[in-house]
Amino acid sequence: MNAPPPAPHGDDLEHIALTQDLHDLSINHHYERFHGKSSGAMLVKVAVQLREGYEERDIPLASRRMHYWTFNPTKDRSHHVGPYVFPKVDLLRALVDLYFITTNLYFPLLHRPTFERSLADRLHFRDPSFGAVVLLVCAIGSRFSDDPRVCGPEDEPLRCGWRYFDQLPHVIDHLFVPPTLYHLQYYCLAVFFLEFSTPTPCWTLIGLGIRLAQEVGAHRAKNLGSPPTVESELWKRAFWVIVCYDRICSSMLGRPCTTQYEDFDVELPIECDDEFWENADPARAFKQPAGKPSQITFFNCFVRLNNILAFSLKILYSLNKTKNLLAVRDEAWEEHIVAELDSALNAWVDLIPSHLRWDPNREDAKLFDQSALLYCTYYQVQMTIHRPFIPMIRKGASTALPSLAICTNAARSCSHVADVSRLRKNGTPVPVLLNATFTSGLVLLLNVWSGKRTGLAPQMNSAMSEVNKCMESIQVCEERWQSAALYWDLMYELAATGQLPLPTRSSPGLPTTETNGNKRPREDDDAPQDPPDASTPRYPSYADTYPNPLSAPTLVQPATPPEFATLPTYTADLGRLPVFHPYLESTSWYASAASPAVPVSVDSSNTSGGTFATGSTFFPNRGYASDLGAGADALSSDTMAMWASAPTGFEYVLPSLRFLCA
Repeated sequence: MNAPPPAPHGDDLEHIALTQDLHDLSINHHYERFHGKSSGAMLVKVAVQLREGYEERDIPLASRRMHYWTFNPTKDRSHHVGPYVFPKVDLLRALVDLYFITTNLYFPLLHRPTFERSLADRLHFRDPSFGAVVLLVCAIGSRFSDDPRVCGPEDEPLRCGWRYFDQLPHVIDHLFVPPTLYHLQYYCLAVFFLEFSTPTPCWTLIGLGIRLAQEVGAHRAKNLGSPPTVESELWKRAFWVIVCYDRICSSMLGRPCTTQYEDFDVELPIECDDEFWENADPARAFKQPAGKPSQITFFNCFVRLNNILAFSLKILYSLNKTKNLLAVRDEAWEEHIVAELDSALNAWVDLIPSHLRWDPNREDAKLFDQSALLYCTYYQVQMTIHRPFIPMIRKGASTALPSLAICTNAARSCSHVADVSRLRKNGTPVPVLLNATFTSGLVLLLNVWSGKRTGLAPQMNSAMSEVNKCMESIQVCEERWQSAALYWDLMYELAATGQLPLPTRSSPGLPTTETNGNKRPREDDDAPQDPPDASTPRYPSYADTYPNPLSAPTLVQPATPPEFATLPTYTADLGRLPVFHPYLESTSWYASAASPAVPVSVDSSNTSGGTFATGSTFFPNRGYASDLGAGADALSSDTMAMWASAPTGFEYVLPSLRFLCA
């Protein structure tokens, strides 16, 4: 600690080149920000480099829809003067319903009975702090509404909800008054609204919110002997919500978390639904009825998973001077840490309650939605832990970790969860899945464009079908959430092979029938567009999915294909599934991965390099090194060198490799 600081390590300087790359993309208000190792931008950079290396040319990213890349919803924002302007009563109620269905379901910040009583009492007209909370609830609900009063035919869809957000006071106003619960809720709701529209301020807002919570002691445990109250429980909820978003936002931007696990000891929220908090009999208050699963159970599971993510970010994505301290007496410290994290994830999976385990045919729509986010986040954490050890990303010494297999199969699993969610919800946007889906798509594209090392051409890689699923799940969000459009454009450019169809791309506000082989020039994005037909709904109605938002709805959808019914969860399972798998139109990745091994005999009369010895039996649980046989002659020396040094998780790849050699 007393020695002069060492020179910056090369890994610690990657953000400089990344900043220049973002500048070259002309992303205006995005490029000047810092993006670190765990960020999605860093993953995009690796994917671009892999594709450029495969095609031996620069990728210009010339067909982006520039309207999405240059639009700034805050450009004309001015300071609001005068009293708040709220929507009419019927619209206000509808937007509140949408907020609780689409956002509070996952991040239970508000207590609905208390919130609605305050609305009925017209508190939002008397208390500016509560009024700001109501405006933010309306802004978030507007993103899911097809009411023309929210976003008319002439309005810019990406500005939907900003008419309420624009009225909010400046954040600095909160710094000169005693903090209240409404102030902390304000920061949480502001992050919800801005996350996929103008995400760069979110990290700063989160830091302010956490400092505010610490100022009033919301981060510390209270007297465990005293009975809970509505206010004390709301403080706990608000603190855990802002902490969860601290980890999520820090992970996506590659920045350090504002607060660490050892900095607070507040209890988790009580697993009791809103309607059971209050009771005339104090002994029955905050008591969930027996046999009725609580929706807060999901959030507590999410928090525990979030804790693992936070530790991973702190240890695996820290500066090299921190890593040098950990490596003083243990050169293999990374493998040991990852093993402990994998063990923690496996233990977390074992503790998932039955009503939240993955079931694509679950009748309760709310529990299905919570389960989908839980599993997508789980797979994203898996990828976050193992990303630094993927061979095409890692610059240091190789490890024995099967990280490529784990990341690829976690990404595949996540793509299936997101796709099932999209199909069940009839295209209704689920923006909470965007980060996990985008990360999954990028990891799968690393698989696709590593073909020079594997000998598997991009159009032959089954990962392309999963990339399409990710793109389709992202695309349903792009009309109202700007980041979704940016994610989609990047994946479209990186996935374009000229051999396989990609999802249809559209101009803002005007669908097109463009195919992969006929890209629209970038100039067309800013050309004048005719307004859409007023008789056609501009946006999927959430009422089609949840006809009665006040009840626990049931989705009636076609039966889910059998291959979606189970998901690999344990780290060992993900590490043993195929990494590079041939693209077969009629075969599901899950169906082929789960199928029992079938003995295959190859005719020994064919002595070309593409055959194996007679009677060879292809069992997926057999090591590959001793089984390559004569087929190895068909592979290039570079490819064979890659397989020779591959980690143990590649053993399931042998059937695919033999398929290519035959």
